[in-house]
Amino acid sequence: MKTLKLILTLSLLSSAFFVYAQDTAEKSEKKQKIKVEKPFTIHDKSFRVVRVDVRKDLKGAQNVIQIDATNAAGGTGTLTQATLPPAVITNVNIVNGSYNQTRELGKTPRGMSLQLLDVVFPCRVRLTISDQFVDVEIKEAGFWKVAVGLAK
Repeated sequence: MKTLKLILTLSLLSSAFFVYAQDTAEKSEKKQKIKVEKPFTIHDKSFRVVRVDVRKDLKGAQNVIQIDATNAAGGTGTLTQATLPPAVITNVNIVNGSYNQTRELGKTPRGMSLQLLDVVFPCRVRLTISDQFVDVEIKEAGFWKVAVGLAK
């Protein structure tokens, strides 16, 4: 009878230890999972920049960064001002990487679009848009669209 109790006690302890060991192994597997790094980073922006949207266009085959700058209320009349000026890209500074040339796509009453062609990635760009700034780094090659929205 004592041996039977001893055998039952040992089997319960060993099964409890097995469950604990399995649970610990699962937790260590979860800790070892690698975090996926974003292909872009927004390092800094000024207070009037209310939106910075960075997206990769999978249809584009070239290494291009397209920048679309818009003033949230540009081209519309307000009580204090007849028309707010459109967002204008005045300066493009490369901190890391390079590009070959720029192409202006067009202007609207709210802003403008500009492309950086033949970009070498990773590329970190500091943009000056209507006396405001945005600092964006893109790490992966491709056709990228950066939409910047300014507020009054």
